[in-house]
Amino acid sequence: YFKRINLSMASIVDPPPAVHNTRSDALIGGRKKNMDIYQAIQTSSGASNTKNSKKEDPLKILDPSSKKLVTVESQRIMAVLDDSITKIRLVTLLPTITPDLDRFSHILTADMMAMLREHYKLELLFSKVFTLQEEEESQAHTSSAKKGSIDGDPELMSYDSLCQYLTQLQQQLRHSTRSIVRMFSRNHSMLDAVLKQVTERPPAASSLISTMNNLRGIVMERLLTTREEEEERGSYIHQIVQREAKAAVEVKRLEGLLQEASDDRDAELNKKNTEIKKLKSDLAQLQRSSNEINKRIKSDSHKQEATDVKTSEGKCDRLKQSITQLRQQLAQAVAEHRQSEQGLRSRKIKTESALETWIAKYDTDMGERQDEFEQIDAVYKQEKQQLEDLEGRFAVLEEEYNRIMEERRIAAER
Repeated sequence: YFKRINLSMASIVDPPPAVHNTRSDALIGGRKKNMDIYQAIQTSSGASNTKNSKKEDPLKILDPSSKKLVTVESQRIMAVLDDSITKIRLVTLLPTITPDLDRFSHILTADMMAMLREHYKLELLFSKVFTLQEEEESQAHTSSAKKGSIDGDPELMSYDSLCQYLTQLQQQLRHSTRSIVRMFSRNHSMLDAVLKQVTERPPAASSLISTMNNLRGIVMERLLTTREEEEERGSYIHQIVQREAKAAVEVKRLEGLLQEASDDRDAELNKKNTEIKKLKSDLAQLQRSSNEINKRIKSDSHKQEATDVKTSEGKCDRLKQSITQLRQQLAQAVAEHRQSEQGLRSRKIKTESALETWIAKYDTDMGERQDEFEQIDAVYKQEKQQLEDLEGRFAVLEEEYNRIMEERRIAAER
C-alpha cells in the first residue's frame, strides 16, 4: 500500500539528480574504505602506534574544520533538504491519519479534515482500481467482454480503461497530497502537533526517512569541506595506502613465520599425543584405584553424617528452648519498658505544663515591671527637667550674688 502512495510523493519532493546520488555513494564508500584501511594499519602497527592513537585521533583530519555553513547557497541547500525531510515525514503519516480522522479532530482544522477525507476516498479508490488492474493483468490480456469507459464503474472497465483511470487517480492523488502539504506548511503548530502525536509509519517510510537523514549528513559534510581540506584529505589517504602496502608485505612475512611455527607446533603436538596416550593408561589404572578409595570414603562419610545429624538435632532442640525463653524475656522487657515509657511521658507532660505556666507568669511579671519602669522613667525625666531649670536659675542668682558681694568688698576697701 505504501508503495502505491509513493507515486504521489514523487512530485512533492524532487529526487536528487543521478550525479548527486553517485557523489553521495562515492562519499559513503570512500569514507568506509578509509575506515577499513585505517583499521588494517592499526592492526599491523606496533605498540608505539597504539600509544599515539590514544593521544590523537588520526581520523580527525577527515572531518571538516568548519562546523557552521557560511555561504547563503549552502544554507539554502540545507533548508531545502530539511523542508523535504519534513514533508516526507508528513506524507508518510497520511496512511495512518486518514483512516482515523476523529482521533485527530482536536488538532486539525475543519478545512484540513475535509481535505483529508477526500484524500482518503482517493486512496481507497486508487487501491481498488490498482487491484482490479493487477487482476486483469494476471489474465495475460485475454479477450474480455468488459467495455466500460473510465467514467463508469471500475469493475466494468477494460484493462486499457483501468490503466487510463489509474493514471488520472495518480494525478489526483499528487494534487491532493500537494494541497495537504501546502496547508500544513502554512500552519506550523498543526504540523508540529501531528508529527509529535503520530509516530507509526511503514518500515519502507522509516527507511526512506533514515536515508534522507543520512543524505543530509553527507551533504552537510560536503558543504563544510573546503578545497584545501579535500587536498589534505587526499594526501592523507595516499599516505595511509602506502602504509597499508608496507603492512601487507610485513603481514606476508609474518605469515611465513607463522607457518614455520605451525609446523613446529604440529611436531610438538604429535610428541605430546604419544605422551598423552601413555598418561591416559596410567590415569585409567589410577581411576580404578581411586574408585575403591571413594567407596570406602563414602561409607565412612555416611556413618559420620548420621552421627552429626543426631548431634545437630539435639543442638537444635536446645536452641529452640533457648529461643522460646529469650522471646518470653523480650516480651516481659517490652512490657516493662512500655510502662516506664508511659510514666516518663506523663512526667514530661506535667513538666511541660508547669514550664508553660512559669513562662506565662514570667511574661506577666515582666510586663507589669516594664510598665512600672516606664512610669518611673517618665517621672524621672520630668524631675530631671525641673532640676535643670532650677540649676539655670541658681546659676543666674549665684552670678548676681557674686557681683553684689564683689561690690560690697570694693566698697569696704574704700
